[in-house]
Amino acid sequence: MTLKALAERECLELLASRVVGRVAVVVDGQARVFPVNYLVDGSDIIFRTDEGAKLDAASAGAGVTFDIDDSDPLYHTGWSVMVTGRLEEVTQPHDLQRVRGLPVRAWGRNGRHWVRMPIAAVSGRRIDRAAAAT
Repeated sequence: MTLKALAERECLELLASRVVGRVAVVVDGQARVFPVNYLVDGSDIIFRTDEGAKLDAASAGAGVTFDIDDSDPLYHTGWSVMVTGRLEEVTQPHDLQRVRGLPVRAWGRNGRHWVRMPIAAVSGRRIDRAAAAT
């Protein structure tokens, strides 16, 4: 089975086409993966969260990985996009006012805190029907 690397532009288009992704952070030396509702705002990924691992990672400026994907189990096709960057809490009043107007709902309870992840690097891959058949 052959995987095709996706161009950065296609990765960004796929990233902007979805609203649910997963953010991976390291907690006590172990990777933890959390689903989030998000949107792409310029070159940032924006999501909301409450206190916990994601907000702790943002407070520490931790490097994280963000992932989205899609698959067709019948045809064994699909794609994935992975983004790396550092989380940061949105705290400046003018930034908060702007992001609060964005259509992002929290995955969990209230999502009182806004977090952004400036995209440092993005990569992706796709396996299509032709590659899956060979």
